[in-house]
Amino acid sequence: MEHSSPDALIEFLAPYPEHVQQLTLQGRRFLLERLSPVSEIFWDATQAVCSGFTYTHGTRDNFINLAVYPKHVTLIFPWGTRLDDPEQRLKGEGNRVRHIRLTGMETLEDPYVLGLIEQAQHQATRPPEPLEPITIVKIMNGPKRRPISQ
Repeated sequence: MEHSSPDALIEFLAPYPEHVQQLTLQGRRFLLERLSPVSEIFWDATQAVCSGFTYTHGTRDNFINLAVYPKHVTLIFPWGTRLDDPEQRLKGEGNRVRHIRLTGMETLEDPYVLGLIEQAQHQATRPPEPLEPITIVKIMNGPKRRPISQ
């Protein structure tokens, strides 16, 4: 299945370096294919741009997202503490969220990381009947921390 890049995401990513934009878009396509049928949430937040995934259309039910920073992309598991991670690859100190930095598409294609993605997918909140996938765009108020133009 071909997944085009929504205009909102392209606009949100515009200030970022080309390699960060490309990894984000490749990672997004990869996750859409693995998680389908899934809805997407794009956040233009203060610290980062995020592309998240939910089966309920509810932002609180987001179970995986890509967070875009000026120099890297991070795979975030909002309920990462629930995942079995014997190699302790997931980072984070909070009560719920865990993450792993993407060094490239090879991170997402790593069998261990695929296992984490599958766990998150299986633990995701789902409605009684599957919903038609939609795109949700959220723009947070306030200043944004973005890369400085070259």
